[in-house]
Amino acid sequence: RTLPRIYFDRHLYLPILLKGYNTKIQKISPAGLEESEQDFLENLKKHLEENRRKFAGYEIYLLRNFPRTGIGFFTLGGHYFYPDFIMWVKIKDRQHIVFLEPHGMEHGKTLDNEKIQLWKQMKELEREEALRDRNISLDSFILSKGSYQSLRDGRETPPSKEEFKDNHVLFLKDSEEWPEELFQKLGIVRSGSHL
Repeated sequence: RTLPRIYFDRHLYLPILLKGYNTKIQKISPAGLEESEQDFLENLKKHLEENRRKFAGYEIYLLRNFPRTGIGFFTLGGHYFYPDFIMWVKIKDRQHIVFLEPHGMEHGKTLDNEKIQLWKQMKELEREEALRDRNISLDSFILSKGSYQSLRDGRETPPSKEEFKDNHVLFLKDSEEWPEELFQKLGIVRSGSHL
C-alpha cells in the first residue's frame, strides 16, 4: 500500500510522510506531518507553482527540522525552541534562511510570546559580522493554524491582525494571502514582481 505522504520537490528529503493514517508502520522519524504542517506545505507548493515567473532565478529549498536534535534556539524563558521547518531562498549571492513554525497558538495568544518574538533574535544574529559579510539574512514566522478570530475570542482588547502580521504571525486559514505576505516580509517580492 502507498505510504501516506505529500510530494513537494523543493523539500530536501522525500518522501514527507503524514500523520494519522491507519497503517501498520510502528514508528516514523521524524513523526508524520500534523494537519497544520500539511496545510503549510500544500499552500506553499501551490503558491510557488502558480507564481513560477515571479520566482524565476530564485532557488527555494525546504527542510523539516528535527525536534530536540535539529536547529534550536534558547528562549528567554529558558527553553529550547525547534521551529518545524527551515526554508532557504537564494538569489545570486544572497541567502535568506527562514525558520517556520506552522502550529496552533492556543498557549501563545500574546505578542510577547517567546516563539513569536524569535524573529527579533534572528535580526540581532543577522547583524553579526560573520553573517553580514556572507550576505545572509535570517527570519522566523509563526503560521497559526487557527484563524485571527480564534485568537480574538474571549479577549477584551486583542492585538489587531496587522499587529500579529507585524510580529511575523501569519494565518494558514488565509491560504491565498499568507504565502505572498511571507515573501513580501522577506523582501523577496513586492506588488507581484521582483525587487
